Amino acid sequence: MRNIFLILSFLWFALPVQAQDDTVLNDVNVDDLGNVTDKFQESFFEALKQKAIENYDRAIDALNICISLQPKEAILYFEKGKNMALSGDTEGAEANYLKALQLRPKQRDIMESLYEVYYAKQDFDKAIDLVKQLISFDVQYKEDLARIYIRIKEFDKALALLDDLDLELGKDTYRDQMRRQAYALSGGDLEEQAIAERIKANPDAEQNYLNLIYVFSEQGETQKAYETAQKLLEINPKSDAAHLALYKFNLEKGNIKEAVRSMDKVLRSTSIEVKAKHSVLNDFLLFVEKHPEFESQLEKAIALFSEKEKIDVNQELAGYYLKNDDKEKALSYYLNAYKNEPEDFSVIKNLMILQLEAQKFQETLKLAQEGQDLYPSQPIFYLISGVANNNLEYYPAAIQDLEMGIDYVIEDPTMKSDFYTQLGVAYEKSGNPSKAAEYKKRATQLLQ
Repeated sequence: MRNIFLILSFLWFALPVQAQDDTVLNDVNVDDLGNVTDKFQESFFEALKQKAIENYDRAIDALNICISLQPKEAILYFEKGKNMALSGDTEGAEANYLKALQLRPKQRDIMESLYEVYYAKQDFDKAIDLVKQLISFDVQYKEDLARIYIRIKEFDKALALLDDLDLELGKDTYRDQMRRQAYALSGGDLEEQAIAERIKANPDAEQNYLNLIYVFSEQGETQKAYETAQKLLEINPKSDAAHLALYKFNLEKGNIKEAVRSMDKVLRSTSIEVKAKHSVLNDFLLFVEKHPEFESQLEKAIALFSEKEKIDVNQELAGYYLKNDDKEKALSYYLNAYKNEPEDFSVIKNLMILQLEAQKFQETLKLAQEGQDLYPSQPIFYLISGVANNNLEYYPAAIQDLEMGIDYVIEDPTMKSDFYTQLGVAYEKSGNPSKAAEYKKRATQLLQ
């Protein structure tokens, strides 16, 4: 097979780069300052302009001129603090925010910016004092205070704040995550004790048992989780959630038949969250990696999950078979995933490479061209198209794709070498040996 396997070792890891979002601070209006001189107005607008183009030092210089003209304007120190914070000068930002607060006490936006500086500096004592004041503006700042308490390991205070917020605003997923984090960092003792007290106070409340099962599972206390699940079944024999613990216990003990029975109950349940079902599936997938004789049960479980939750897990199953070097099955599941998600980069890429390995060159070429249309700056689609065209003996088309795609390769000598290798093949078969030799030489030099 012509040069196919030269490129396959790294292509599984050729993923697109994602851009990161930037946080932009709000600007102020010169009209807020009343009657000002032309020099002041000119300097103020210069400060805003320089800040917008990230010339923070020049923005600060312009603001210093404004301050010399209007030394009692809080907004000037506030803007100067913003520029210092953006340039990484947290000490200078703090000093200017404090000056702004001195001139305009209890100003929320100034307090919020100062709080961000304290948190960035990890000066949690000052941050706590400030965020307590911010709570008077918005009760949600209790979450920030709880987060700080978790950082400084004052878990009792954090949990008390989270409980207060639940009473005031109702239950919230983010607060539940913070609560679990506090419990986990405390070693789980706080949560176990709190839940045990709730069970004692209300022994018929199923949720308390489930919470305790979760704690024991997180701690790896499978036996305790199992015992708690048995107690839950005593108060509610029809509890599907109890099988979350029973499944894990039986799987670890090697009682596979019982584990699969519990997994089936979990996946069919209408009361168990999708996240928990997904966790059970992942557990079983890891188990089957070591015990492939249970692959048929895994496939049935995934099919049931997909049917009940209307979630496509073909890509996960394909990835499992790919990891275990069963490329034929991986290919079939990637085909299913492609039918459901025909524009997914990872699905197209992996399916395309598997088709190339299977020498399905026409199918590979079709996918590579679709990839070029969807992701025109991703070089992998041009490279694969070149390989497929070479194998189909469409040499002019191969040269066109390869010469176009190589311009998109940045700081990847291995990929660039593969482009040159394929160009060498295309030119050689097209009857241009000098050009072929030139590209083959470039390919060799890149890898030396």
